[in-house]
Amino acid sequence: MDWPMYRRVERQAVRMHEMMDRLGVDPIAFARLQQGETYAEARANCLFCVNADACLRWLENETIPQEAPTFCANFKLFETCPKRCTTPQP
Repeated sequence: MDWPMYRRVERQAVRMHEMMDRLGVDPIAFARLQQGETYAEARANCLFCVNADACLRWLENETIPQEAPTFCANFKLFETCPKRCTTPQP
């Protein structure tokens, strides 16, 4: 495997999980949506994201952001699985 690509994949996976945590997404419920298809879609969106710099800046912000990360291609997907939600939203 090409090491630069491996590092990119790993870095984007970490960012996606940080974003999910910051947005209060239930990771288990999210991974189960559509038998994992929604999670796979989110991973692909993140891997090929053109807003990686904006994402990193948003995640590095120590305070709780006042605005949602509208630059994030996964934002709408993440909204479907808030923590404390027993079933994912349609």
